[in-house]
Amino acid sequence: MSFLGKLRRPDWFGEMQALLVLGLVGTGLAVVVTGVRTVLGDSPVIAQLPADAMTDVAGPVAGLDDGVTIGPDSIVEVQIADPSIHQVVAEALTSLPTVLVVVSTLLMLLRIVRRARRGDPFTAGTVRQLRILAVLVIAGGAVAGTVENLAALDLSLTVTEETAYTVWQLPAGWLLAGFGLMAIAEVVNRGAVMRDELDTVI
Repeated sequence: MSFLGKLRRPDWFGEMQALLVLGLVGTGLAVVVTGVRTVLGDSPVIAQLPADAMTDVAGPVAGLDDGVTIGPDSIVEVQIADPSIHQVVAEALTSLPTVLVVVSTLLMLLRIVRRARRGDPFTAGTVRQLRILAVLVIAGGAVAGTVENLAALDLSLTVTEETAYTVWQLPAGWLLAGFGLMAIAEVVNRGAVMRDELDTVI
């Protein structure tokens, strides 16, 4: 079968379900491995600071051409060789919330795909689940970003009391994904409504 022929298949629910399962397994393994390394290993904690928070970092540096300097707002990663429990927890919170949102999203998508594969995808239940997922992605992404930024601020204060630092960013990716899911929900809803209207006419 040609590539265009494959694209004309009735659906790809089976492949989508397999990819979602692989995504969940991969994410779970990554979390477990990272957790084990953090608890049992001696991995240093990484904190981020602006260059101007450290003397002799911002400005001219040996090895660079004349007139080339490191900007004061450049991000510098510092390693904490013997971190405290507070620092370990703070570092974990700089990424764990996003992982939780990703896992929740994958689980809900898997549920939606399985339901669509086994029966009729154009139902009120599918629309409701897609809308819930859209809200979860938008709200969860915003909350996760806020928690991670606060954790980064807290972690930076354990390294230097003079500068609290984090990179505040709008959750643009989460917003785009959430509104995209909301649009898909409305498309499915419209399809269901049109089919019901057609059934009443016939």
